[in-house]
Amino acid sequence: MKVYAHYESAASSRQDPNATQVFQITDAGKTVGSLIEDFVRIYNEKHKNNSEVEGLDKYSLCARTDGQVVVPADAPIAKTFKNGDDIWIVTLEEAMKENNERIVVNSSEVKNAIELSKVKAKDKSYYYWSRKATDEAPAPVEAPKQIRTRAAKQEEIIHYKTISSYSFEDEDGWVKVYISMPKVGDLPESSVTADFDVRSCSIRIMNYNGFNHRLQVPKLSEEIIPEESNVRVKKDTVIVRLRKSKKDHHWYELHKTKGIGEE
Repeated sequence: MKVYAHYESAASSRQDPNATQVFQITDAGKTVGSLIEDFVRIYNEKHKNNSEVEGLDKYSLCARTDGQVVVPADAPIAKTFKNGDDIWIVTLEEAMKENNERIVVNSSEVKNAIELSKVKAKDKSYYYWSRKATDEAPAPVEAPKQIRTRAAKQEEIIHYKTISSYSFEDEDGWVKVYISMPKVGDLPESSVTADFDVRSCSIRIMNYNGFNHRLQVPKLSEEIIPEESNVRVKKDTVIVRLRKSKKDHHWYELHKTKGIGEE
């Protein structure tokens, strides 16, 4: 199976080509934690000569799904994600700030940051990087402060099912993506929305069979013309029409993947 791992804070700016990495998962026992380790190693190696980019530390990171759900480090990828799914790598600090459902506790009730996170996450600690216990005194813990400093975005509070099954064709200056969804045409027109950028797109189908669905491509195979791209809804199909910026460049994949030796 193939999954797409994104370092969220860098991928959102679309300025760092190394913020998205594609992983072929051939080992059924490979865990989310080991994928984060591989991502960090590759990311830091790519940026070792760039003083403007700060290296990543796996112990400060965690992984979560499209629906903002944090996935334990020991979770097997093959049992947690589907082929083509996105895995978002974020800092532990950001994950805790962005989660509206955690219960704020009094820091005096716990002895250190690891215990604090376990209480907040109901024993499913964000600090899932196991470290051997030492005789050192625990680090002091500040009293909890305001969890959120801004209003939650719609993308952060709505859970989506990732759309991983689709087909596409490249012809006449267009890439057309076909998402088969029986009776999708019965939904209100406002249920299907799309965002297009020069190198990314996000398609959302709301309340289809009781769930919200999303096809999100952080990095398209080639550049598109956003203002000429659109989405059309037929009786049983959602058609995403991407206007190619370079009409003579053929697309072999929807997601951008790196070739052998490519930086």
